[in-house]
Amino acid sequence: MAATTRARATRTIGQALVETALVLPLLMALSLGLLQVALYAHARDVLLGAAQEGARLAAEDGRSLDDGLARVSELARAGLGTTVEPLRTQVRGDAELVEVSIDTSLSPILPLPVPDGLPLHVRASMSRERFRPNGGRS
Repeated sequence: MAATTRARATRTIGQALVETALVLPLLMALSLGLLQVALYAHARDVLLGAAQEGARLAAEDGRSLDDGLARVSELARAGLGTTVEPLRTQVRGDAELVEVSIDTSLSPILPLPVPDGLPLHVRASMSRERFRPNGGRS
């Protein structure tokens, strides 16, 4: 009787090891996939905030497009470091509107079949500020 109990325990341990070996890679891939989605969302939010801040700064009365471009680069580097390289930033403006767009790619943590990384594109625009004496009233 002790021999059959020991054989059952050995089979149960073996079965648990096989099940773990089958499930663990799937669980790890799922966990890393969720982490990649979170990192992508974070990078996108940081770049969007940088683009919005750069557009706001460039739209201020007395500021130039170069001021906005410098602010975008500063905030993107502070929030993401070198995880999104190269950072292609474009600032355009006319008398009414300033638009900032950022194109880059995020390096994946999983071996994904994307040769240039995960593409990121954000765009922000802001109306130019203008000082109007008497609040624009004549």
